[in-house]
Amino acid sequence: MFRSAREKGQASLELILVLMILVPLLFGGIELARGVGIRHALDSGVGVATRALSLDPSQWSWATSVINQAVTGNLLGGGSVSTPVVTVYNAGGSAISAGALASLPFGAAFRLEAVVTYTPEITLVGGQTITIRVSHWGIIERYP
Repeated sequence: MFRSAREKGQASLELILVLMILVPLLFGGIELARGVGIRHALDSGVGVATRALSLDPSQWSWATSVINQAVTGNLLGGGSVSTPVVTVYNAGGSAISAGALASLPFGAAFRLEAVVTYTPEITLVGGQTITIRVSHWGIIERYP
């Protein structure tokens, strides 16, 4: 019925050891969910922008604003997310400008890539920064 002082100490020690494992797992799971949410938002934004640029390659500013809005409007965002850096590549893998994208012929392939850096709010090991990179392929479908 009565616990000895030794049993109370043992229970306290076990609680501390369990909490040392559970607390990082809990907060790590929260930050993992935020990172996945940011990646999903970035992926959705890049997909919409790629489709729009396939239909009208001159809409570069609209496409980049869609990607920015997708990332900044993410409800799971949390932490510090940088402004997306958007780059377009031709089929050969060389970076091209927005003007060069607009002048690509019908049927030409391109790849749109966006990169953000994410710093979690709950850092367990110090200032961790995660780079999230997403790219989608598109084909110019605008008739000349």
